[in-house]
Amino acid sequence: MSRFGPDPRAFFDSVYSETPPWDVGEPQPAMSALLAAYPPTDPILDVGCGSGDLAIHLAQLGHRVTGMDFVEAAVANAQKKAHALPPHVASLLNFQVGDALKPSLLRQKFGAVVDSGFFHLFEPDQAEQFIEDLARTLLPGGRYYLLAFAVEFPIPNAPRQVNAEELSAAFTAAKGWRIHEIRSTEFLSRVAPPVPAIGACMERIE
Repeated sequence: MSRFGPDPRAFFDSVYSETPPWDVGEPQPAMSALLAAYPPTDPILDVGCGSGDLAIHLAQLGHRVTGMDFVEAAVANAQKKAHALPPHVASLLNFQVGDALKPSLLRQKFGAVVDSGFFHLFEPDQAEQFIEDLARTLLPGGRYYLLAFAVEFPIPNAPRQVNAEELSAAFTAAKGWRIHEIRSTEFLSRVAPPVPAIGACMERIE
């Protein structure tokens, strides 16, 4: 069962009928800091890209980015933003509707996958399946950048807590991963104080 009711797509469609609380008009600063500390390699995939602020930021830095989300309204908004950019930046962006839990469906290998508030939407068993698919999606040496809530809220339709113990167990050398860093940070919202968060960078190894 999803944390967002029997029809998660309908839930997120309703959220994107207005501006979602996590759309702060720019990338989450914690994600920007993580990417600055561990520079990504192209091409980049933004899973659960929403309305595209992170992908657009990366394109403005010169990266080739694909954004993937299952909410059509969010992708349409991202595409609208991209069309308003200078042509040389817009040409680096590709937004599409799809199931970001299964990035291998794109049939493309990526040098980096960025995840700003996507992983924490899913229960641990779904997250485990996502990590397995992620491993098939990243090139050797490719990096996965994660920003997720580090606290549990006792309310419906809320992301779950992700902690360092879970990440350390999921991204092991035996499974083909190297953890560069797991850090405590914050997740910003338009409607509430910053939420305690966890940021991490993991690299795919042979």
